[in-house]
This record gives sequence, C-alpha cells and structure tokens, in this order.
Amino acid sequence: MKIKFIVLFVSLYLLALLVTLPATALLRFIPQSSGLQISGVSGSAWQGQAALISYNKKINLQRLSWDVDWFALTALQIKLDVKFNNGQNAMSGKGSVKLGFAGLMIENMLLDMSAQELLSYADLPVPVDASGDVSLVVKEASQGDPYCDTLDGVLVWKNAQVNSDLGKIDLNTVNIDLSCDNGDAVAILQQQSDQLSSNINALLEQGGAYKLDGTVKGTNKLAPEINQALSYLGPKNASGATVVRFNGRL
Repeated sequence: MKIKFIVLFVSLYLLALLVTLPATALLRFIPQSSGLQISGVSGSAWQGQAALISYNKKINLQRLSWDVDWFALTALQIKLDVKFNNGQNAMSGKGSVKLGFAGLMIENMLLDMSAQELLSYADLPVPVDASGDVSLVVKEASQGDPYCDTLDGVLVWKNAQVNSDLGKIDLNTVNIDLSCDNGDAVAILQQQSDQLSSNINALLEQGGAYKLDGTVKGTNKLAPEINQALSYLGPKNASGATVVRFNGRL
C-alpha cells in the first residue's frame, strides 16, 4: 500500500512539473542550425506565447500562441492549437498541428494575407506587383512519400490583379484546389475574368520534378502586349486558347 502511494505521489509530482514547465525551457532543444529565431517567449510549454518566430529571417510570425490538446495525448499524439497575427493588413492564421508516429499533420488551418505580401516570398526574375486578398484553407494535410499522404485544401485569391511592365491583368478571382495523388502534390487552378481565363493543372513529383498542363486565353480587353506574350507560351487550340505544357525541376 505504501509503495502504491509513493508511485502515485511521484507520478503526480512529475505531471505537475510538466504542466508548469516554462515555455522558455523548450528553446534549448531547438538546434542552432534550424534557422529558427524565437523571441518574447512566455507562459508554459502547454499554453504559451511568442512575440516573434522567424525562419531564416524570411518568414516571420508575430504574436503567436499555442495551446496543447490534452485529449490527443491519450492517442500518443501531440496536438497544438496555434494562432498568430502579424498586425493590421498583414498575414494572420490559425489551426491545429499534430505530431504522431505517422508524422506531421495539419487540420483546419486558415491563413490570410495580401497578394503583395505573398509575392514578397517569391523570387521572380521580373518585377511584378500584385493586389487582392489571399486565403489558404487546409482542411487536412499529412506527411507522406514523397510529399503527402493526404491533402485537402484550397487557395482563393479575391480581387486579383497583376501589374507588370507589359501592363495590368484583372484576374477577378483565382481558385486553386490542392490535393494529393499517390504522394505527389496536385494543384488545379481555375480563373476567369473579362480579360483572361485560365485552367491549369500542376503536379509536383518526387525530386522536385513538376508538370504544368492547361490553357490560357486572353480577350480583346487584355493589353495587346500581354496577348502577344501569351503566344510564346505554346500553340493555340481550336478555341483560340494558348496550350500550356511545361516540365521542369524546382
């Protein structure tokens, strides 16, 4: 009886230590080569906040908070409900991240940002300005070989406009459905406006190999310079749309 009491006492004591473990104690487990910089950490390991999380000084998440789902621990999984907000008219997001024996999983993730902010993460060969609001919704995603086991999401770009040296393109609304096909990532883009309509399928395969297949069609409301540039993307089909087919490697 005394041994059972001691075991129970030690178990409760260890549990209390874990519950009250300060979030700052987790920083020592992050390798210096990870590219992560975290500042302004407070709270506990189970329910805490960070003023800033930066990855390679390119991706910055501000005012990030997390809350551990205790029920997921019974299934030998770590589930974090996270949210962040980079400020007014800047990127924000929320969702759940799970880590288990099957790898990393994401559930009910929502990211909102401006198109110009999203464009800042891309290394484009020519200067391009973009406007509009971008929302990424991921209902479910999980790791697999080579990229995913499951992926169910959509990216919506509303009031989409692109401005380059050739002129301005009004895209109206761009929808990109995201899915997984035998481990490969699939994106299906659909867009239609008074100036341009697009239907493009993109496939990302093992080793960074990608395939693009679809059509792009401009109208007489599109800038002549841009309409002419479309002809360099590929031949035209019977409907007058430019056929796009590209293979390459990231």
